[in-house]
Amino acid sequence: MKAWQDAATLILAARHGQSCGRALSPAVHNYKLLCLKRHQKSSFMPGLYVFPGGTVDQADADLKWCKHLAAFGLDGDRLACLVPKTSSRPQIYQTKKNELLKEVSLRITAIRETFEECGILICRREKHRDAATGWAEHVSVPKSELRTWQSRVHDDATEFLNLCEKFECYPDLWALHEWRNWLTPTTAYEKRFNTAFYLTCMPHVPHAEYEAKEMEDLKWDTPDKLSSMGITFPPPQQCEIAHLTKIKSIDSLLNVAVKRNEEGAQLFLPVRFRMKDGTIQVLPGDTMYPDEASLVEKQLIDRSDITMSDFQKITAVKNRAEFHDSKVDVIFTDNGEDNCVAFPIPGYSKVAYGDKKTENKS
Repeated sequence: MKAWQDAATLILAARHGQSCGRALSPAVHNYKLLCLKRHQKSSFMPGLYVFPGGTVDQADADLKWCKHLAAFGLDGDRLACLVPKTSSRPQIYQTKKNELLKEVSLRITAIRETFEECGILICRREKHRDAATGWAEHVSVPKSELRTWQSRVHDDATEFLNLCEKFECYPDLWALHEWRNWLTPTTAYEKRFNTAFYLTCMPHVPHAEYEAKEMEDLKWDTPDKLSSMGITFPPPQQCEIAHLTKIKSIDSLLNVAVKRNEEGAQLFLPVRFRMKDGTIQVLPGDTMYPDEASLVEKQLIDRSDITMSDFQKITAVKNRAEFHDSKVDVIFTDNGEDNCVAFPIPGYSKVAYGDKKTENKS
């Protein structure tokens, strides 16, 4: 049995705050991120806010997509251009025989799940152009049909191809930029997911409606506000939001995403440290990240002889999350400067951080 399930997630950023030709201050975010609250009955991290996304379905890699994509000028050579020119790739991007390239199918998963969960169909209708802008487009599904199609796709992933055929569109693959590959830690979680995170930028905030079978709420807000409003995110979302608090312009964000996409996503497997006064998840790039991190064997490093503050002092470069009783501090070094983004969590849910399950009050 596989140690985890493959999944794909989309960080969706949309420009806001420009009207009558006046732009926001450069010190203020000019984009918002989309977050959805998982249903309280969900089997994994119930009641937490997440980016849209979900597990891979075999239908996402079906070769039937080749014929559909070819009708829009997307032949095999063009699809192969989605593969970064790097010497090595994380395991999730390894393509199996008689399936679409993983760089294609994982993007289809992210786009399908985004439509299913919030009704945003990130697709194009015109034939593929070589001079792509990097910005995402979307196709508006009539409101009278939207919830019906969301339900159909939710119940059967093969319906997503039928949806694209009906509305004569194709998944906007080139607008999704490889961002990160998060793998659930080996300690204390009953379920593990190997998740390809993509980032996409939209020129304006689109209409969205959450799908009530899986979700309970939908929020658009800036990274600064999402980090400070006291709602609970899983650790990967916290870390991504924390880093995005430093990027105020969506144009700069898109430039970063395009460059990272060219380099290919890096695997991020958090490693857990037990400290005298709490728990830390250490990430790649941190001075204290182990030279060898096991993908399958439980790895909990005991440093209960020192406090989290002491641990900070002996670390030159930081990339970690510290878990306290009522907050999470995401700490990272950027351009030689240490940054700390605090997530206050009044309804602290230890199930999100690998401890015993407690009631979530968020």
